[in-house]
Amino acid sequence: MRKMLFSDLSMHVQTVFANLCEDGVTPEENYEGFKKLTYDLNHNPNEIYDEEGNKISKKEADDAVRKFVFAIMGLNEHSTKRDRKRAMDRHGIELFEVMEEEIDIKVETGFRESEFFNNYVEQRNLSRGDSQEFWTNEKVILSVTKISGDHHDFTLQRLGSGESYTVTTSVYGIAVGADIDLYLAGRYDWAKLTDQCAAAFVRKVQNDIYAEMMNAGKKLPAQFQGTGALSTTTKDKLDTLLEDVSLANDGAQVVIMGTRTGLQQFQKLMDVDWITDDQKRDVATMGRLGYYGPYTLVELPQRFALNDTTKKLLDPKTLFIMPQVEDKFIKFVDVGETEIYEVNEKGARMDDTMKYEVQRAMGVGVQIGRYFGVWTLA
Repeated sequence: MRKMLFSDLSMHVQTVFANLCEDGVTPEENYEGFKKLTYDLNHNPNEIYDEEGNKISKKEADDAVRKFVFAIMGLNEHSTKRDRKRAMDRHGIELFEVMEEEIDIKVETGFRESEFFNNYVEQRNLSRGDSQEFWTNEKVILSVTKISGDHHDFTLQRLGSGESYTVTTSVYGIAVGADIDLYLAGRYDWAKLTDQCAAAFVRKVQNDIYAEMMNAGKKLPAQFQGTGALSTTTKDKLDTLLEDVSLANDGAQVVIMGTRTGLQQFQKLMDVDWITDDQKRDVATMGRLGYYGPYTLVELPQRFALNDTTKKLLDPKTLFIMPQVEDKFIKFVDVGETEIYEVNEKGARMDDTMKYEVQRAMGVGVQIGRYFGVWTLA
């Protein structure tokens, strides 16, 4: 991602950093010190040091950041909601200048914290100069999702060996007006404010990746799909599917992925009289087994749909049987630059504060060349 320089800031923000300079400190150094504080608050909250090398508390660092933000906004700790609203009208875009780069960092690191993302997703970041073009080494089926709001439109392409393709990007938008107001009112700290924005994007992309996997699984040959409750009567069929996925990927190791509820079903296949002490500890600490024979069980984090506790985003009855191969079959394109806009459309504002949206352009595709497996629990 492109690093924002002091010269990139608006004249108003440059003036704020110049006015808050202490003796012998340039405005550029003041800005770099501010960015270091915001980075440490997000990534090293227990190891924060001032410019003289003295260790300071998280509260002291957050107070220093808030001092800059209040100066940019023309606010103080006694400002009313009306004051904050007027300040956002005047200087909201300038506040976003110092937020966007931090959100970029958090979004990118948030993806890498996902075990599934690291192992099965090939990421391209256009702001770093990556190409949006992918190449196929064999005949594949490409499943691409186009996102519009919360609706997924899937398209399928059949590609030959040596062909190239691109993953189309769409703009994702997250409303953040209420979160910003809570920060300005002193109820959020800086890390929580940027966390809210970045985490929303990470969740959205992970959800779209899981939706793509569900769609891609339906397109697999029947040989790589299984159905039924886990029991002694279905064990041979499951074991055959596990073996077939490994053989289809040149004997690669295979892992089984699912929600905790789904993975708990493997306990039905274990004879309690012969279960090992390690397996007993797994059940005691994780609520499920860690292994099924030689196969590792990997838990996918379940979550509710946004603002809807009646809907879960991952189907607990779906288990993914994934080969551990170098060729990552999920393709993710991130334009790599977060932008924050004021929402002006009629009817777009839910209340007096929900008037800003964090936007980022991204796209997801699944290349079905190397086979994986899907087991649907009855």
